[in-house]
Amino acid sequence: MKKVLYVYGGPEFHPTERCGKLLKDYLKADGRFELTLTNDLDVLISLPDGKYDAVVLYTTGFEHELTADREHGLLSFVKNGGGFVGIHSAADSFRGSRPYIEMLNAEFDWHTDYHEFKVSFNDPNHYLNIRMPEFSAPDEMYHLKSHDPAKCTVLAHTTWQGKQVPFAFTRKYGNGRVVYLASGHDMGAWQNPDFKKLALRSIAWSTGAELPSKTIRCGLLGYGPAFNMGKGHAEWINKTPGLQTVAMCDVDPGRIAAAKEEHPEFEGYFSSLDDMLKMKDLDLIVNILPHNLHASTTLQSLDAGKHVVLEKPFCIDVAEANAMVQKYREKGLLLSLFNNRRWDGDYLTIHDLLNRGLIGDIYRVECGQGGFNHPGFWWRSDKSISGGVMHDWGAHFLDWILNLVPAKITQVMGDFQKRVWHAVTNEDFGQVTIKFENGVTADYWISSMAAISRPKWLILGTRGAIQVGRNDEMLLVSYASGVRLESKINLTLPAYGSVQYYRNVADHLLMGEELVVKPEQARRVIGIIEAGKISSELGKSVPPIKNCE
Repeated sequence: MKKVLYVYGGPEFHPTERCGKLLKDYLKADGRFELTLTNDLDVLISLPDGKYDAVVLYTTGFEHELTADREHGLLSFVKNGGGFVGIHSAADSFRGSRPYIEMLNAEFDWHTDYHEFKVSFNDPNHYLNIRMPEFSAPDEMYHLKSHDPAKCTVLAHTTWQGKQVPFAFTRKYGNGRVVYLASGHDMGAWQNPDFKKLALRSIAWSTGAELPSKTIRCGLLGYGPAFNMGKGHAEWINKTPGLQTVAMCDVDPGRIAAAKEEHPEFEGYFSSLDDMLKMKDLDLIVNILPHNLHASTTLQSLDAGKHVVLEKPFCIDVAEANAMVQKYREKGLLLSLFNNRRWDGDYLTIHDLLNRGLIGDIYRVECGQGGFNHPGFWWRSDKSISGGVMHDWGAHFLDWILNLVPAKITQVMGDFQKRVWHAVTNEDFGQVTIKFENGVTADYWISSMAAISRPKWLILGTRGAIQVGRNDEMLLVSYASGVRLESKINLTLPAYGSVQYYRNVADHLLMGEELVVKPEQARRVIGIIEAGKISSELGKSVPPIKNCE
């Protein structure tokens, strides 16, 4: 594990210590780095002793605080192969040391007012930039002097009055690697997932990480016609640098013929999973089969040494989930659920509003959907195959809830009813109410016999509320400022983050970055549904199932 030193300090308008604690959490989840925080500048003197692999500096001021001993320790460390990552006001630190400014290749000149700007990337194939989309970031953008573009590689920029302004650049300094990120003014910037990714990649690159040349070769298990999921997964994968779809498998000869027509470039077309698993250099299986087949075929694929991405839901019950979690851990492979809807516009906006504190602490979440219509005669309405009414959309909504409420579950109350559509076996109505350790309650229901539905989201907080209907509009009522403020927020729904999901799979497998959708998270969702069914049968609330708290 790489050892990283984070040095902070300066005026409180830059929350350098709090940002460091947030970075420490990020690196702990990432698993490749161990971060030590300090505001003792004397630690720079002993850097050449070799205790650390990289230094992250987020300080402000200290114009003459880089004494000769400190300066020598820091610059010698970098020259001899250490990594250095300067964040934001690192360019406004130690300005009495010209050697430091020359090493950083940046000195603060002035900054704009806090505003939102677009970040664009210059080299899509650099370690910092690979699979990074353009993004917008609200921040206090620094403009630099003592900066020579010829002495560095500018990897990202923004535009100010028709001119490009460097946002991120790298350079060599002796045998060491230096990165500078101009953003990072406040906690909001550090909570931006794109800035977070750049910060972590900057640390990794500064400690010697390089892009692997390997391509992850993927095979589709199931190419069914429903929603064109086989074709869709192949295209999403192939849009992702580092991933490639090379094979498919389906028991239906018609679907094999469809795959040959839609993707003639595949290297293999199979009617047996056994045969596809024998394919040379196949790395990952995308399991698109009906729900009741997920566990057995995933276990078979993991046993064959293949990574697995599963279409939702994870499986039918907790026993299957436990078996898959145990197997992927034994094999040291990737197992992930295709929870692409974590990138939906309403969900991301809700997350942002909560992070801003606009409705205070949430205490109640209500969500769901319904209508009065026959669920159709197909496998998704057959409980023995689908798992039940809640295994489809419930897999998304319950996952959303668990990410909005980061606390353990203490009780689950379920209500499952069959009253109208007796020609199919799925329940007509399913509801779970979840009680969390922090006092929050969440209620989700789905129904095919609801003549009037509920709002998609109603989230109540101690300082306001959020409501989302069935259109692209969100209502926010906030008392965070001390007076009632009511806003309507236009949303883009859905984002359908398929490309974003597969970018993360590639980042995890090829670069060791944290996997966003973990199998243990998917197991919790199955645990809620199972506990809800037990509760419904007993007519009382029940504790969460083991490993699904």
